[in-house]
Amino acid sequence: MILVLAGLSLLFFVLWAYFSSALIIDGNRDPITVLPRTFGLEFTEEAFPSADGLTLKGWFVPAQGPRARGKPGPVLPTDKTLIVCHGWGANRSDILERTYFLNTEGGYNLFYFDFRNHGDSGSGKSSLTKLEIGDLEAALSHLRAAHPAEARRVALYGMSLGAAVCLWVAAQHPDIRGVAAESPFGSYRDVVIRFGRMYYNMPRVPFALITLWAVRWRLGFDPQDYSPLAVVGKIAPRPLFLLQGDKDARMPVMEGERLFAAAGEPKTLWTVPGANHGEVAEWGGRAYRQKLLDFYRGVFEGPTR
Repeated sequence: MILVLAGLSLLFFVLWAYFSSALIIDGNRDPITVLPRTFGLEFTEEAFPSADGLTLKGWFVPAQGPRARGKPGPVLPTDKTLIVCHGWGANRSDILERTYFLNTEGGYNLFYFDFRNHGDSGSGKSSLTKLEIGDLEAALSHLRAAHPAEARRVALYGMSLGAAVCLWVAAQHPDIRGVAAESPFGSYRDVVIRFGRMYYNMPRVPFALITLWAVRWRLGFDPQDYSPLAVVGKIAPRPLFLLQGDKDARMPVMEGERLFAAAGEPKTLWTVPGANHGEVAEWGGRAYRQKLLDFYRGVFEGPTR
């Protein structure tokens, strides 16, 4: 009987390890719901390879002229481009809706793309860290190869997962001029434990630890090693803007505060009252738009690096 119980317990933990790690590794795909033309914007469809051979899909939205009667003006060439990165379980169409004003009001080129296992991009292993970092680096390389004149000066904007990835890539690429990060996580390990507790009532011991072990084993590396908290200090002296909501249980206020404390100057932290995860634009309203416009104006008009 003891051997049977031991065997059943072992089987249960093996099944849990596979199921829980699959929630991370297999990704989370929703369909594209809107296009840039939905907002009257010109764009080109883009496709490029990831480092491990997946096809990633994106949009390049060239800078527009001032709007007149709700219609975009003529294209105004600029060498300033923002790469915009969506969150986990979302895609480029979700973040397009909250950021296209950076094109129409800010006059920037925008480049959107879907991370692996999201939107229209290819299917492969997800990691929440290293592999998605590689996707953003592939997007950066493609942007500079396909649009060299427009991408002479590049900055980043990311949401949630995309924000964490942007922090890491900005820290590693000194030619990135600045980064705005909305609701990023600081530690991969902490966010997995927190999400397990929130959505599956999963205690840290032993279930969360089993999940973390299974992910490491299946990926062949430890995603914790790519946590942005370890590198956010390397972004300085380039500007950093952290945004978060004070009602966000998924990425609580302490996440932004820890990253802010570890970052160097110049840095700004804006906590939006009433905003839950993904609601900073909604609750921030015009202040959200103006703060981002002001931030990127400073990024691109600051001292030459």
